[in-house]
Amino acid sequence: MSFFHHDHSRCRPRRSRNAGHRWRCGSALLGAACAIIAWGLATAGGAAQAQTVVVAAPDRAGDEQAIRAAAKAYQDALGRGDAKALADLWTPDGDIVDEHGNVLKGRETAALVTRTDAAGPRPAIRIRDTHVRFVTGDVAIEDGSVEVVVPGIARPLQGRFTATWTRQNGGWKLAALREDRIEPASAGETLEDLDWMVGEWSVVDERGAGKPAAPGPEKPTIEMTVRWNANRTFLLRDMKISAPGQEGAEGGVMHVTQRIGWDPLARQIHSWVFSSDGGHGEAVWTRDGDSWVARTAGVLPNGEQTASLNIYTYDGKDRCTWRSLPTHVGGEHTPPINMIMIRKPGRTTP
Repeated sequence: MSFFHHDHSRCRPRRSRNAGHRWRCGSALLGAACAIIAWGLATAGGAAQAQTVVVAAPDRAGDEQAIRAAAKAYQDALGRGDAKALADLWTPDGDIVDEHGNVLKGRETAALVTRTDAAGPRPAIRIRDTHVRFVTGDVAIEDGSVEVVVPGIARPLQGRFTATWTRQNGGWKLAALREDRIEPASAGETLEDLDWMVGEWSVVDERGAGKPAAPGPEKPTIEMTVRWNANRTFLLRDMKISAPGQEGAEGGVMHVTQRIGWDPLARQIHSWVFSSDGGHGEAVWTRDGDSWVARTAGVLPNGEQTASLNIYTYDGKDRCTWRSLPTHVGGEHTPPINMIMIRKPGRTTP
């Protein structure tokens, strides 16, 4: 008898005595059909399982070790100012986005690194908490934190970075670098803490401190005046830079104006600067012991973006050391500047 074509008369009940027989016949059919379907699914599943190929995960330990070695070589080359070694670790189209959002070419930025230590010791860079993950067999992402120890600043500058590494010609090269800073906890500084800046200053080269620098294209003279606005909500700083032949200086004189104020939204001291040649910039100020640190981002008249770290160390009387360092980890956009601000007579020390 077929399960699908059977004699239903045999299942016909005889009055009430066989009232449950029809249900039992239907249940038998349904159970048989379910058994056939279940057997088919189990057979198909078993066949699929038999055809499954288990592929072992590739061993990335060697590649990760090679990437970490390349990262260490990059850090060492940066520390000794080896521009060629740095450039060799970049892909031709690799780029950098720094903490200010500036977009820079990796190899071009590496070429700006200099070996000279005439301007003083370099900042020390410490890489910490790195993690490498692979996107493909030839592309990996490295995340980590960085500390930059700047001579003369007690508290290290902290940030995070993400580096993209690609395998090229048998080695690992940097294809992208993204940087971001970690703001330190506020030390409770206020705009009034910068009252010591008020007055007239002569700015001279650190090596020639005590006497104004001679006029000329390499050693311009800088005069600075700082005053409060009427409501003492901003410090107004005006600089006159005399440099005969200097590009963008009308009559050999360039004027730079700056406003320093308290930003109630960010709860930090913020400044905005404008120069007569069309350049502009802004900075965030924080206190570090006896020093003030201004993280500056600027735009030159030709559209080039710059980033620097300006450090002011006041001696409590009439002198202030002013250092300007590039902040980008991958290179130097401008040479470091070391100057001395000397207050002119006539303003009582706060």
